[in-house]
Amino acid sequence: MGENSVPLCACLLIGGRSSRMGHPKHLITGKNGLTWLENTVQLLTPFTEQIVLSGAGDVPASLDSLLRLPDVPGVEGPLTGILAAMRWQPDACWLLIACDMPNISSAAIEWLLAQRAEGSWGIVPRLQEGGFVEPLLAVYEAQAKYYFEDLCSSGILRISMVARRSKIATPVVPVKLCHSWSNINTPDELSRSLL
Repeated sequence: MGENSVPLCACLLIGGRSSRMGHPKHLITGKNGLTWLENTVQLLTPFTEQIVLSGAGDVPASLDSLLRLPDVPGVEGPLTGILAAMRWQPDACWLLIACDMPNISSAAIEWLLAQRAEGSWGIVPRLQEGGFVEPLLAVYEAQAKYYFEDLCSSGILRISMVARRSKIATPVVPVKLCHSWSNINTPDELSRSLL
């Protein structure tokens, strides 16, 4: 695969309606005074060559310079984000990350990237053996574009379906890192979180 020569980019999804939260989740401010989006960008910067945003959500002025990718016409949900990213930079390896996961750690990103292996087209982890896959803090090699294009042409919007493909690995996340994959969708969840 020669992953060292492949650019590693990140696509952050900020296009959701945040209807359960009542306001855009990526603009929620953490304890350090930065928004969830700013914190995620700061975390990812040392790992990636470029960070792009998918979705029409507002962004803090500090992130105005980030590239905004337009949605793929006729495609909704996370699939439009990963397709837009992969069509824009088809030779890159992509970290795909949702905006409602404020507890991502550097250790989790390091673990995820360490799972890349020759012949694998992606890493879509599970939090427990036999559990659901987590496609929104995952790594997709350039070749995975074929899987996403196939989902699109089949009218399937659930990106987790790529984890059923033979070249996608689904390792179990170490227990000490599982917190990074937790998302927060409601005010109640937010008040109970450790943010």
